[in-house]
Amino acid sequence: MDITQETRQYKIGRAKKMMLWFGIASMVMMFAGITSAYVVSKNRPDWISDFVLPETLYWSTLVILISSVTFMLAKRAILKENRSQATVLLLTTLALGIGFVDLQFRSFSEIISSGYYFTGSESTITTSFIYVVVLLHLAHLAAG
Repeated sequence: MDITQETRQYKIGRAKKMMLWFGIASMVMMFAGITSAYVVSKNRPDWISDFVLPETLYWSTLVILISSVTFMLAKRAILKENRSQATVLLLTTLALGIGFVDLQFRSFSEIISSGYYFTGSESTITTSFIYVVVLLHLAHLAAG
């Protein structure tokens, strides 16, 4: 391999790494904005103070955290060229991701059956906020 090709590959690698860092920074800014919106919005007079999140939302958080661990372990297995372990871990990560989405939609159903709506004339700022946060997490998961 000549020096020109090596330089080209190095530049491509650097560009990909920079794009990854821009993506990470964008996501951090997005979730920081959501957190700021929550802090400001919870002081609104129309914010529902006695609203309780369904337990399934907490389970979905646990599931997505575990999927992050299995994904990280899969990456390590790939780097060690352990194909069978990597396959099992990636399939486990996929199953956990699907479980996360299922739990999110179950949570939506529980909230709606409690009489809270996410959009429309019967919605509130509280439920609309939950809707936006969950949809952004789903978009984040799909993009990942």
